Amino acid sequence: MALDFSKLGIFFITVLAFSIWVLIMNWKKIKLKRLFVYSFVIALSMMLIIIGLFTLPWIALYAGLHLLPAPPRPEIIYDEFPFRLEYEINGQRVVLKDTLICEYDGIGINTGSGKYFKWKEHLASGNERVTLLKISNTQEIYYRVGHARYYMGVQGEGIGYIHSFPDASLLDTSENVGYYESTVTAEELFNKYNIELISWDYTEPISQKRREKK
Repeated sequence: MALDFSKLGIFFITVLAFSIWVLIMNWKKIKLKRLFVYSFVIALSMMLIIIGLFTLPWIALYAGLHLLPAPPRPEIIYDEFPFRLEYEINGQRVVLKDTLICEYDGIGINTGSGKYFKWKEHLASGNERVTLLKISNTQEIYYRVGHARYYMGVQGEGIGYIHSFPDASLLDTSENVGYYESTVTAEELFNKYNIELISWDYTEPISQKRREKK
């Protein structure tokens, strides 16, 4: 739906020039009050045309997406996925156990894929994420456990996820950065932060569970 702005500009300039030419050629025949009315109508018409050309395609797209049939409600709308992460920090062994709780959250709309399942997740512990090291108030090292769409995506969505073990992630929320996440390799994790991930045990996603039962 990309617009050719050069052709669009030429069109509007041509129409505007023609309208001005008509007014100039007939200004003696047109009373001053009518001249202002005609000028206002032309300007208003041009503005409405511009607004229409820019908004109608998006309105049509939005309406079309909403008219698409919604996917059937998932068979499983809630599940829990326990996990266990073992690591060493400064030579001290730490075993972290928690559970990722995933819940169905309705239907979402995306211009690329249409309607899709929305999911929400949280840790049973109440923690926001699996933090390994708090560097400062705005920086921390943490481990990504995966997202709900990966664990719950079982009705044809085909959502994949690659666990980062033995790597971890750095989260930076400082003012000059905003919100930035980057990968910390296992080598950098050990050399710079003295952290080593030993083992990562997690519950398979629902799709994998079903394949194993067959």
